[in-house]
Amino acid sequence: MSFFKDKENQIQMNKKTVLFLSILILFSCVGKQEKAVPETAAIEPSSVVGVGKVVPQGGVIALAAPASGIVKDINVKPGEKVSRGDLIITLYSSDEELAVKEADSRIRSQEMAVESAKIMNEQERIAHTDLKRQLNDAKELLVAGAATGENVRTLQNDFDQKAELLKRLENDYKLQQSQLNELRIQRASRVNDLEKTQFRAPMDGILLDIAPREGEAVSMYQQYVRLSPDKPLVVMVEIDELFADKLEMGQACRINLHGDSEVAATGKISRISPDLKKKSLFSDSGTDLEDRRVREIEVSLDEINKTLFIESKVECRVKTN
Repeated sequence: MSFFKDKENQIQMNKKTVLFLSILILFSCVGKQEKAVPETAAIEPSSVVGVGKVVPQGGVIALAAPASGIVKDINVKPGEKVSRGDLIITLYSSDEELAVKEADSRIRSQEMAVESAKIMNEQERIAHTDLKRQLNDAKELLVAGAATGENVRTLQNDFDQKAELLKRLENDYKLQQSQLNELRIQRASRVNDLEKTQFRAPMDGILLDIAPREGEAVSMYQQYVRLSPDKPLVVMVEIDELFADKLEMGQACRINLHGDSEVAATGKISRISPDLKKKSLFSDSGTDLEDRRVREIEVSLDEINKTLFIESKVECRVKTN
């Protein structure tokens, strides 16, 4: 009996020892977890990711129609390269062409009037010069007693009349020249109206799309073409406002095509917006309804490993430390 009682006491002691050790282990684990939490929260992210769009430096340009009319010819196709001054669209322009021809006819008639006024002015100037010589000679003869005062007064009267006539002819010549200049300005305006019916590329680039078709009407200031300027590609990226203060100029960036893990290009931040704004790069998709604000950055590309298409959706990883 004593043996069994000693055995039972030993078992009870072992149970108490196990329970005590279990309690010590439990408190030790809790202490470690409490210490680990703040250490994990203090870790700063080494990079942030934003959604971006590939665009030419300065962005895609929407061209506005300089005049209203009906499309006669479309001279290029979407995707084609154009140089500055290349003809893109031609409108029907019979009225403008007629106005230019009318202006040309009026200019030719006025040029003849100017030439006639010039000839008359020159002839009267010669007669005026000759009469002045006669008057001076008569005055000298009068002093010498070889001419009468009546003759001098007659020549003086004729000379004064010639001077008035010459002055009127000179004014008429200037008036005819002024009218000719006005007609030339009017013609330039008519030519400008005619040139507005010819929509030309304002710079080198690639036509992304053309809105009107042949025979369709175009209104003034209506967008008719989207043009990608011939400039280096950049990536416009939107970074969530939570990481807005982590961005700095020159930070390294990696660009991935949407859904592709391989690096498509690398670059650096070249511009950072000073303010926060609503998401806008892909706001027309209608899939992102989260009401958060973003900070926009521009990434200049150093190396391009894959083909990047204009307005492609990409992911940008910015290294923050």
